[in-house]
Amino acid sequence: MATFSDRNPVWMRWIAPEHFNDYDLFRIVIFFVFHSPCSNLSSMGKTLTEYGWNAPWRKPYYLNKQLRQAASLYELVYSAKGYDEMDVALEKADLKETFPSDFSRERICIYDNQGNQFLSVFYHIRNAFAHCRLNMVDVDGECVFILEDVQSKKNSNQLKVSARMILRKSTLLKWIDLIENGEREYQKTQN
Repeated sequence: MATFSDRNPVWMRWIAPEHFNDYDLFRIVIFFVFHSPCSNLSSMGKTLTEYGWNAPWRKPYYLNKQLRQAASLYELVYSAKGYDEMDVALEKADLKETFPSDFSRERICIYDNQGNQFLSVFYHIRNAFAHCRLNMVDVDGECVFILEDVQSKKNSNQLKVSARMILRKSTLLKWIDLIENGEREYQKTQN
């Protein structure tokens, strides 16, 4: 069973972009939309190889572990291999019934359509920005992004949810720095 969202949900109507309009927002949009690591999504996309990562997912680099560690997202990334599994994943991530809520906890739920969990995350982040399915809220002085990606059904106001995320601006910036700085060995840190 799939989860659906409205074409113009109420939570997207109270956005205040001028409050968050700064160089960091510009950098995030340029990276995730223009120079997306999912290079098939943008004519200006850049592969991880172009960012200096020749074997990103393998030892000794483990980019996936570095991305989780940079964001402290050890248990908060949920993925589904198909839309029929999205309901369960969204429920586990606490992003189904009460979305969006609890902005203090970062979490991600995505339909893994890229065959790699983090490439799928980047794919859905790009779509959320490119199609303006987002909001930004202030949580204790920090900008938090509420992101949703959907698949549309012809002649319907109901859209099939393919991703929902609540991420801090600082997390997105850490990911950008990590990728743009190129390949480096994974160093496990203490939690």
